[in-house]
Amino acid sequence: MRFVSRCRPVMGAMAVLVTLALSGCTRQPAAPLPSTTTTDAPVFASDAEALAAATAAYAAYQEMSSLIGHEGGSLPERMSRVSAGEALESETASFVDMASKGLRGVGELAFDSLTVQSADLSTGMIQAYLCLDVSKTDVVDANGESSIPADRATRFPLHVNFVLDTAAQKLIVDTSESWSGKNFC
Repeated sequence: MRFVSRCRPVMGAMAVLVTLALSGCTRQPAAPLPSTTTTDAPVFASDAEALAAATAAYAAYQEMSSLIGHEGGSLPERMSRVSAGEALESETASFVDMASKGLRGVGELAFDSLTVQSADLSTGMIQAYLCLDVSKTDVVDANGESSIPADRATRFPLHVNFVLDTAAQKLIVDTSESWSGKNFC
């Protein structure tokens, strides 16, 4: 597990996630991926459409994180399908660490209360808040023994930035950080 003052909490390696989610982050959001779109048409027609896309993107991110975690961190580069930038770098490093320690995830991550803080409908860049729920997850060793403290917190407020993957024409997670303000979960 890594303990750092500047972090990029992610959902892949759930043991690392809990540690990172609790450590709080204060860095600025990463710049969006360069757009190769040649039309002036907006990415989203409305805030409601942007919210739906962000919700679907985060669900895909958690699904891939859970899958790789269940497989003990195997083939972490698959996260590139649902993340980019710092989220991808941090997630990949977390899975490499998980694999090196012989750990694997069990259970499923969940989230709720996704709220859009800001959305640029023309570029697809979205900043959102959500509540991460790890209550139905664990990280276990080869003997099935938990590596997570029994008294851990199970819900965390996160600030997540989404960017448009122009090649796939879908949102992906660019950063996912602990919210350092008042806990809204």
